Amino acid sequence: MQQGWHSLIFLLVLLYHSDVKAVDFTTCEGDTARLACDLISKVITCESDTVAISCAQGHIKVLSANYGRTNRATCSDEKTSVQISNVYCIQSSSLSVLTNQCDGQRDCSVSVSNTIFGDPCVGTYKYLDVSYTCVPPGVSIQRQTACEGDTFSLNCDNRHIKVLSANYGRTNRAACSGGIPANQLSNIRCTRSSSLSVLTNQCDGEHTCSLSASNTVFGDPCPGTYKYLAVTYICHSHYPFIKVDLANYGRTNKATCSNGKPAHQLSNIYCAQSSSRRVLANRCNGQKVCSVPVTNAVFSDPCEGTYKYLKASYSCQPL
Repeated sequence: MQQGWHSLIFLLVLLYHSDVKAVDFTTCEGDTARLACDLISKVITCESDTVAISCAQGHIKVLSANYGRTNRATCSDEKTSVQISNVYCIQSSSLSVLTNQCDGQRDCSVSVSNTIFGDPCVGTYKYLDVSYTCVPPGVSIQRQTACEGDTFSLNCDNRHIKVLSANYGRTNRAACSGGIPANQLSNIRCTRSSSLSVLTNQCDGEHTCSLSASNTVFGDPCPGTYKYLAVTYICHSHYPFIKVDLANYGRTNKATCSNGKPAHQLSNIYCAQSSSRRVLANRCNGQKVCSVPVTNAVFSDPCEGTYKYLKASYSCQPL
């Protein structure tokens, strides 16, 4: 499959932004299209450029940040293999730099450079990867910690939960340390990357949510360490839902999703399935997240023998 289309190019929206923006995406035949309405924005800015973060309403809250390199593809144009080979380049202070500069602001610009962030890997061409949300006026960020084995509850009364960050593990020695032996507190680099997705899948959009802070729910990121679940979230009144605007399962050019395909599977560029939007809308409209196999079984085959793709556009709108 053509690189870059294997997963959703998902929506990055600003919380309570007055404009409803469309998301265009393409998914190759045989893959799964995933539509999602989120409240978290992601920005990637190459070294020597300036990152600009803005909230139309409310204020910025930076959730995660790294100045470094964790893959070879991002910001790689015209770079030598030596400059992009180190994919384990992480600057641990990136988040604190961004939060100090941007949290609480409506607009924030920061130079993406070694001068600002320090150089975590000399000789590597780096980039800044940032996730942030826009907290609306009058809404405060809630924080909650639950020790391993306990059950925690998030409660937003008549509003909706939006989980901003989560980690099941240990990043300091103080939290949930009472009566615990020192050897179970020493590992403070214990993180579970799937913690946020577990929480968002269970809690986002709900009024209340309860989960066990346990290995059974989150898996064990560091055996022998006594862990805890640290969560930040907000309660808000409007949650965006999917509305499919346009869709076509077929082929309208020879380039898209063409890697490794013979010419005869790409030659028909007048391949359109008129029912594509209806099929996608029936499955996804009104949902927060929606996954649809891009196959003939779902959309039916508008042009037999042609390798197809789904090209669609959707928007996230409050109910």
